[in-house]
Amino acid sequence: MKQLEKYIKEHKTEFDDHTPDRSIWLSIENELSHSEKPKFIAIKPWMAAAVAAFVLGFGVLIGLNLRKSHTQLDYTRNSDFQQLKDTETYYQTQVNLKLNEIKDPESKTNVVNDLKQLDEIYTQLKAEIIRSGYANSDIIIQAMIKNQKTKTEILENILNKQNQIKNEDLTL
Repeated sequence: MKQLEKYIKEHKTEFDDHTPDRSIWLSIENELSHSEKPKFIAIKPWMAAAVAAFVLGFGVLIGLNLRKSHTQLDYTRNSDFQQLKDTETYYQTQVNLKLNEIKDPESKTNVVNDLKQLDEIYTQLKAEIIRSGYANSDIIIQAMIKNQKTKTEILENILNKQNQIKNEDLTL
């Protein structure tokens, strides 16, 4: 390599006697001037809106999942919570069956409103278990079961009155 460099330095004048044609230099300059232009990507307003909507939607989904994980009861925690889940399922089935038996629309509307209030209390009890770190869960679970029983008792009372009125109408 050193010999090649030495040879080039010694014979430099012999290499400099040829100059390239002017058209070659113009071609090279033209190519350089085209490649030096800054390239901008034109973002259309609908593209920006789509990206913003995607980011916003993704953020909402993450937020909902975080909130859900802090408000959902862990039924796998122990056998008491598994029994609570089974109890919830049983009473919810009973409530739905009894609610469908109510014939009077006005009574049904009133009962549904009462049941909504009890459901709100039930949700608050669930939240309290989570908020307390599952401490004193036995007491809260008992209150939750009592809440479910109250719902069925209300419906049974309405159905009993409904049947009593029906029987009175038959005897008249």
